[in-house]
Amino acid sequence: MPDPERSPSGLFRMSAWEGEMERSHAQLPRWYWNEEERHRRYARWVEAEAETLAMRLAGLLRPDTPADSAGPARALIESLARDAEWARRLERTGRNLAAA
Repeated sequence: MPDPERSPSGLFRMSAWEGEMERSHAQLPRWYWNEEERHRRYARWVEAEAETLAMRLAGLLRPDTPADSAGPARALIESLARDAEWARRLERTGRNLAAA
């Protein structure tokens, strides 16, 4: 069963997002204490971050990019796309990823 607190690639963890939230807010928003809402917003963060990173990396690839760089970059782009799709499913189903 997939872990709802860690993206498939392992790059995005709920604990990292929670730490970022706690550092960036002097007082945590009221919704933060609602577990379902916290997971929904975590999913949105994963989707946004994964898509942004994938687009930025894809934008750096050119036809003359050496294969030893382009291959791993394309693999990471695909992994980030899977993370974004996982996040969309997480947002739809909540923590119950098995229902997706």
